[in-house]
Amino acid sequence: MGYPYGPQQGQDPYAGQGYAQPGYAPDPYGGQPGYAQPYGAPVQNGYAAPAYGAAPYPYVPGYGEPRAGGGTAITAAVLALLLSLLGLTLMGIALAVILGSDAASASETEFRGAVTAAMLVGAVPCLLLLLGSILLFRRKTAGRVLLIVLSGLSLVFSLLSTVLPLVTGNGAAGEEATFVLIGGAVSGAVPLLIFLLAVAPSTGRWIRAGRSIGYQQYPQY
Repeated sequence: MGYPYGPQQGQDPYAGQGYAQPGYAPDPYGGQPGYAQPYGAPVQNGYAAPAYGAAPYPYVPGYGEPRAGGGTAITAAVLALLLSLLGLTLMGIALAVILGSDAASASETEFRGAVTAAMLVGAVPCLLLLLGSILLFRRKTAGRVLLIVLSGLSLVFSLLSTVLPLVTGNGAAGEEATFVLIGGAVSGAVPLLIFLLAVAPSTGRWIRAGRSIGYQQYPQY
């Protein structure tokens, strides 16, 4: 039955007047392909809320990994810094003593020249070790690589300087062999510790965490 007794059941009273039914907001993405709205997702300011299980934020490098502690990296950088400064100081003192006295003969002059050249060459690894420690303090991968390479070369040199005298028999008799072994162990202890700390996974996580912090501070659009 129609007017005046009200609309019949199942009829839309606004169908003939050009009005939409009240109480329902149109879906701006309902008719567009690729924008299917999940069931039950509310519409906020014309945009559908993310579906359940979808990531609402962009991926941040390093997020979700174990907490990055800087203990191993900082310890390796401190040891490398102290070792480089100690080496440069000792070479500087020895060079000052050599150059501070007059040579008595031509052979002594040649010897001083050879020692000076050797010290200048030996200062290069110390300077690289100093550079690697500074870069590692700043969470740079290059610093970690420098410490790994330099400490690895130092370990090889310590091993060769210890094994060769024992194999060839030069200074390897009785107590002298013991002194050679002790000297090799002492000279290789610090490089070995730096190498192990630098290659530790926590050192890499600490470096990556520093990069992710930089990404969060300076987002890219």
